[in-house]
Amino acid sequence: MIYLVKLLLWLLSLMPAGLPYWLAERGAGLWMRFSPVKRHTTARNLERCFPEMDPVRRRELALESFRHYLCAVLEAGHNWYWSLDRLQARCEEFVNEDLFRNALSSGQGLVVLAPHFGAWEYLGMYLQKYPDIAILYKPPSHPGLEKALLSKRRRGGAHLIPATATGLRQLYSHIRAGKGAGVLPDQQPSTGQGRFAPFYGNPALTAILVPRLVQRTGCIVLSCVCERLPGGRYRVHVLPVDDDIHSDDMVTSLTAMNRAIEECIAIDPAQYLWSYRRFKTQPEGSPDFYA
Repeated sequence: MIYLVKLLLWLLSLMPAGLPYWLAERGAGLWMRFSPVKRHTTARNLERCFPEMDPVRRRELALESFRHYLCAVLEAGHNWYWSLDRLQARCEEFVNEDLFRNALSSGQGLVVLAPHFGAWEYLGMYLQKYPDIAILYKPPSHPGLEKALLSKRRRGGAHLIPATATGLRQLYSHIRAGKGAGVLPDQQPSTGQGRFAPFYGNPALTAILVPRLVQRTGCIVLSCVCERLPGGRYRVHVLPVDDDIHSDDMVTSLTAMNRAIEECIAIDPAQYLWSYRRFKTQPEGSPDFYA
């Protein structure tokens, strides 16, 4: 199975830089038509997160979001098989790079919130330009796939840390040593590892890892996303995070983190992964969000 995946990704890597975007523009409607569950999830997320938006615009936004979703799939071969230099050269601009560099060199430790926006896989490869970057990842169930993922994602020297008990101890040590780490802040946490906090005004079970890291290490927190541009080009953005992220109150800190994700999405709402069931778990007694 893993050999078939690697063969498919190698074949995708043969495409010119701009072809995934071109194909995604033309294939998004078909991709959407044959993905009924993801289509419903996208529509429901947009309806609840942007209730005042014109329904016609919401449908357009859903199609645009599927375009970026398909593009992310088609770009995977480049991320796996292109050289780091070739990949990193596709970045057109790094907005607020000084903010990122200063935080990384401060010695306080840095947590980078990197939500499912735009070219998030490419972002992990691009940030390997900077020293002492670690990336927290959720290990796949297939050990062969994990081995392949690690070999490809580490080729720029990044320190990949699994989201396991042992891995989280490594993460704390890494941050306390004054280094930087990227974390996905918008994944559904495991049981007991999250609290409800508002995301676009809706209760979302949100991982408590980042607030705990901040409270125990005093690290700096920034958010960072990679905006996908036409023609196989990218633009990386770093944004400051509200000081409430440093609050000792867990819900206040989580709310600030979700607000930071919203600010990232505002760069181009179509590039967020709206097909992800972010609100799958709801407070007890609440109706099914996706019914």
